[in-house]
Amino acid sequence: MAPLPVLWWTSRLMCCWLLWTTTATRAQIPPQHGDTDQPLLPHIVTHLLQRYLRHPFQPVQFFLAANTAPHLLAQHDLLSQVLRHTSGQAAVTFGSTTSNPVGLRAAGQQQRSRAVLFGEDFVAFERLVANFSTAVNDYSGRYLCVLTGASGSVHQLETDHLPRLFGALWTRHIVHVNVLVAAANGTVRAYTYRPYTPGRCGKPAVKLAAVFAPGSSVDAQPHLYPRLTTFCNCTLQVGSFEAKPYTLLRPKVDGYTELGGFEGDLLHLLASRLQFRVNVTESPHQVQWGVIGAPGNSTGTMQLVQDELVDLVIACMALDVTRGLYLKAGWAHYTSRILFAVPQGRPYTAFEKLFRPFGTAIWAALAGTLLGVAGVVGGLSCGRRARRWRRFVYGPAVRMPLLGALYLLWGGTVVAVPGRNFARSLLALWLGFTFVVRTLYQGSLYLYLQRSATFPPLATIEQVHRSTLHYHMVNIAMRFFVDRPEIKPRVHFIPPGLDTLGEQVAGMAARYTDRVVVCPQDMVAYNNRAGRGRQPAAAPIQVTRESITLFPLTIYYPKKSCLTQPFDRLVRHVVESGLVSFWVRSYGDYDFEANRREPAGGGEPRKLTLAHLVGAYQLLAAAHLLALVIFLLELVSLRLAALRRTTYNYEICYID
Repeated sequence: MAPLPVLWWTSRLMCCWLLWTTTATRAQIPPQHGDTDQPLLPHIVTHLLQRYLRHPFQPVQFFLAANTAPHLLAQHDLLSQVLRHTSGQAAVTFGSTTSNPVGLRAAGQQQRSRAVLFGEDFVAFERLVANFSTAVNDYSGRYLCVLTGASGSVHQLETDHLPRLFGALWTRHIVHVNVLVAAANGTVRAYTYRPYTPGRCGKPAVKLAAVFAPGSSVDAQPHLYPRLTTFCNCTLQVGSFEAKPYTLLRPKVDGYTELGGFEGDLLHLLASRLQFRVNVTESPHQVQWGVIGAPGNSTGTMQLVQDELVDLVIACMALDVTRGLYLKAGWAHYTSRILFAVPQGRPYTAFEKLFRPFGTAIWAALAGTLLGVAGVVGGLSCGRRARRWRRFVYGPAVRMPLLGALYLLWGGTVVAVPGRNFARSLLALWLGFTFVVRTLYQGSLYLYLQRSATFPPLATIEQVHRSTLHYHMVNIAMRFFVDRPEIKPRVHFIPPGLDTLGEQVAGMAARYTDRVVVCPQDMVAYNNRAGRGRQPAAAPIQVTRESITLFPLTIYYPKKSCLTQPFDRLVRHVVESGLVSFWVRSYGDYDFEANRREPAGGGEPRKLTLAHLVGAYQLLAAAHLLALVIFLLELVSLRLAALRRTTYNYEICYID
């Protein structure tokens, strides 16, 4: 192992070598000195390609457009010089401008975001751009246009040709672009445009970005592809609809609509940082999300953004593969869950409440004990050999031992006391056992009779599928159940309208008992919080513990939008800061497990009423009915010899 001083000096020498090589290779434009064999334009293209257009995972595409053969040969010569200078430093391809009318990418095809366009004149550039497609080209990437033909005067260039070219580029929202023009004085002028400037919103404003002279440094020039950091107080059209708590529509006195909800809060922050105003456009005919398809076949908010009637849509929009084919998705700013809002558990009947004080295990142990007592009594009931054992176990004075055991269990008194010590010991143990069980049962039953308790609500997806409840959902949610075709007869689609899904979720608190609603968890949390605000004792909406799927939310833009980069950059910062999570929690009650539990102690003590004792009366009526049936059987046995012999044999077993 090398000593530490050697390692330190080695690292210092490597740093110095890297610094020297970086300084030595700075982009320096060679002076011409009148040498026409060393034109300035190829060097400018080379340096700009190396500085701005190189990408670690994508090649740089080259496009050529000329009207005559001499100009095409000149473009080939210019391209050859650029390729010779960049040999081994950047991957390049030669692009094709074959149009794609459908606008869909082939499987595995990646959009290109770096391109250099050589054009004889501005008409050639327009012809190239007209054949671009969002299926192949990423319009938010970086583009460099190189004019290889005559450019005319500077005034004509800046007032006629460039505005026309930039207008064509702006129709495709290609904003990260520079146009290189070789001037008559030997310099190269770089032009770009700004789509958002004060007083000219959405109208390209030509800007001279840089002038390159022989011997000057490219690094000394300003950044030719700056970030879009401000919209100069221009208005962006935002498509949305009401989906509480994601978005809330708040009409203002001036006729405009303000967007609330935690996604509305996110949009307001973006508007403040990027300096733009918001004009909300609601989905046509309140279709809400709508469906996405080929151009002309979409509906609702999807139609607004696909037809570029709005600049973006934000309203509980989840990332989806099909939407990604026709729209451009932004950074996912929040991940929710899709789950079932289920009905409240079925209330216990008055008779079922009598079984609540003990759990299943205790009832099973008690039933086993009684079966054991019945087995012993039954085994000792008949036969001369069992007479001696009956006297030993419970004595000759006990005529009906099974009925006496049940009588003591229910709080009765001892009618006949056995005379033997063993029988008395069994009696003492049974008295102690029944006293403890009866006391515990009576103490718990007093509390349970006063509670309006219910069975636990459905907790798993499998329980929902096994039930007979109907599935209520919006039509686009059917994609979550492609592996469950058997539920289609039970599916009911919620009609589109103003927050119709939210109304269905709110009704699950107490109104609906025949359905489950497929919804995001945030809608349930919002309605639970709002319901308790209006009525503190209101029952919370119950949900399944298992979620159907995750639900990542994003902002959708038109396919050729230039807004994704500035918006995504700021959205990532907001998400990392925890602001989105803070906003989400402020709109809802997310303690779903606490909502499933019953209140401790059953509430304040209340007096017992006849309604609380209905179960006891039902049990008493059943006991009287049983006694009446036995009495009728005894009367019938006087007329039926077979029945009389059976009852006689049963009674004779207890005679010593």
